[in-house]
Amino acid sequence: MPCRGKCAAAVLGVGEAFCSSYLSLEPATETVTATATVTSVQTITETSFDVVTLTTLTTTITGPTTTIYAKREEKPSADPASQILAQCGNAASRVSSACSCIFSTTSTVTAVEIVTATEAAEVTVTTTATITTDVTITEHATPTVTVSQPIVNGGFEGYRTTGNILPWTTGGTGGRVEVINGVNPCASGGYCAGGQVVVRAYPPTTGGGYASLFQESFTAKASSTYSLSFMYRCLNYDTTTSIEVYYKGAKIGTAKGCTSGAAFTRVTSGIQFTTDETGAGSLEVRFVNPSNLPYLYFYADDFQATRNQ
Repeated sequence: MPCRGKCAAAVLGVGEAFCSSYLSLEPATETVTATATVTSVQTITETSFDVVTLTTLTTTITGPTTTIYAKREEKPSADPASQILAQCGNAASRVSSACSCIFSTTSTVTAVEIVTATEAAEVTVTTTATITTDVTITEHATPTVTVSQPIVNGGFEGYRTTGNILPWTTGGTGGRVEVINGVNPCASGGYCAGGQVVVRAYPPTTGGGYASLFQESFTAKASSTYSLSFMYRCLNYDTTTSIEVYYKGAKIGTAKGCTSGAAFTRVTSGIQFTTDETGAGSLEVRFVNPSNLPYLYFYADDFQATRNQ
């Protein structure tokens, strides 16, 4: 329907610019949510040889949420509002109807605010920010570090349940190595080995070779020095009789303390090895017979590696 009347004519005189300038604007809301997760991890520079419990702290921060109200388009300095209101009988409803008429191709206007020339030219921008910090902290006991003996089955006691001395293997250039079960307890004879199972080695009697025990792989603390100790006993020996120890293929010491009598002797000093940055290594124990004695043999037991402080 055509727009008629003095009110409509007054509105048409200034056109869409007037209606667009004076119709109220709905708040435009923008919601911004920022979430950050911070994870703090405790790092323990130990090898797999040490058992370490790690504690992880996670912090979540959410926010802010911001509401922004749109700025109203600035009105011209010469505002025809008073003249239009006069032509429309100072009735806001008639102004609204006239504006709706000239905006026939747009959606229906549901709210109209008439702003007089004396009112502010722009809408104040109001920002409301809410920041919520949600932090969860779980307390744990101090991490426990358990240091194990790096040489596995050093007393050969696993033989009693498995029937073998793994991970030890036997070898050498000749002779043989046997497993003896039941040497202890020290009820008689004064043997006093480290346990009920010991090994007995017979080196070759010709060629100056050796019989050996070999633990191909074990893991100790990285970049650390260890002292090796073990118990042994010699029979039918001479002054050249000895036990040589090798770490990763390099000789690290010799035991030459064979004495008369039946008691075991413990090596407690003089044989050491140092691990590299991986802590991985191997151990070989050679029972040698430089004089090619026909009846020489050894007992050995309770191999231990102790880290030097």
